[in-house]
Amino acid sequence: MLDKEIKNAIRESVLEASQPEAVANRLIKWLEAMSEQNFSETQKSEHLDVVYDAINVEQLEMKNED
Repeated sequence: MLDKEIKNAIRESVLEASQPEAVANRLIKWLEAMSEQNFSETQKSEHLDVVYDAINVEQLEMKNED
Protein backbone atom coordinates (compact mmCIF):
# COMPACT_ATOMS: atom_id res chain seq x y z
CA MET A 1 0.00 0.00 0.00
CA LEU A 2 1.31 3.42 -0.91
CA ASP A 3 1.65 6.17 1.64
CA LYS A 4 -1.20 8.71 1.56
CA GLU A 5 1.26 11.56 0.90
CA ILE A 6 2.66 9.77 -2.16
CA LYS A 7 -0.86 9.26 -3.51
CA ASN A 8 -1.64 12.94 -2.93
CA ALA A 9 1.57 14.00 -4.68
CA ILE A 10 0.69 11.84 -7.68
CA ARG A 11 -2.81 13.32 -7.84
CA GLU A 12 -1.45 16.88 -7.59
CA SER A 13 1.14 16.26 -10.30
CA VAL A 14 -1.43 14.76 -12.63
CA LEU A 15 -3.72 17.74 -12.05
CA GLU A 16 -0.88 20.21 -12.72
CA ALA A 17 -0.15 18.40 -15.99
CA SER A 18 -3.82 18.80 -17.02
CA GLN A 19 -4.27 15.05 -17.19
CA PRO A 20 -7.45 13.11 -16.45
CA GLU A 21 -7.93 11.68 -12.96
CA ALA A 22 -7.67 8.21 -14.53
CA VAL A 23 -3.94 8.79 -14.99
CA ALA A 24 -3.43 9.26 -11.26
CA ASN A 25 -5.62 6.29 -10.43
CA ARG A 26 -3.77 4.03 -12.86
CA LEU A 27 -0.35 5.21 -11.68
CA ILE A 28 -1.29 4.54 -8.07
CA LYS A 29 -2.66 1.09 -8.88
CA TRP A 30 0.44 0.30 -10.98
CA LEU A 31 2.82 1.37 -8.20
CA GLU A 32 0.87 -0.60 -5.62
CA ALA A 33 0.88 -3.69 -7.82
CA MET A 34 4.62 -3.38 -8.48
CA SER A 35 5.35 -3.15 -4.77
CA GLU A 36 3.10 -6.04 -3.74
CA GLN A 37 3.61 -8.64 -6.46
CA ASN A 38 6.37 -10.29 -8.43
CA PHE A 39 5.70 -9.54 -12.11
CA SER A 40 7.60 -10.64 -15.17
CA GLU A 41 9.01 -7.95 -17.44
CA THR A 42 6.13 -8.59 -19.87
CA GLN A 43 3.54 -8.13 -17.13
CA LYS A 44 5.25 -4.91 -15.95
CA SER A 45 5.15 -3.60 -19.51
CA GLU A 46 1.46 -4.48 -19.86
CA HIS A 47 0.62 -2.67 -16.62
CA LEU A 48 2.57 0.39 -17.73
CA ASP A 49 0.76 0.38 -21.09
CA VAL A 50 -2.52 0.82 -19.18
CA VAL A 51 -1.07 3.97 -17.60
CA TYR A 52 0.20 5.26 -20.94
CA ASP A 53 -3.24 4.75 -22.47
CA ALA A 54 -4.74 7.17 -19.94
CA ILE A 55 -2.24 9.97 -20.57
CA ASN A 56 -3.49 12.77 -22.79
CA VAL A 57 -0.42 13.52 -24.90
CA GLU A 58 -2.10 16.40 -26.72
CA GLN A 59 -2.66 18.23 -23.43
CA LEU A 60 1.01 17.71 -22.47
CA GLU A 61 2.21 19.06 -25.82
CA MET A 62 -0.02 22.14 -25.50
CA LYS A 63 1.24 22.77 -21.95
CA ASN A 64 4.87 22.50 -23.08
CA GLU A 65 4.27 25.09 -25.81
CA ASP A 66 3.14 27.69 -23.25
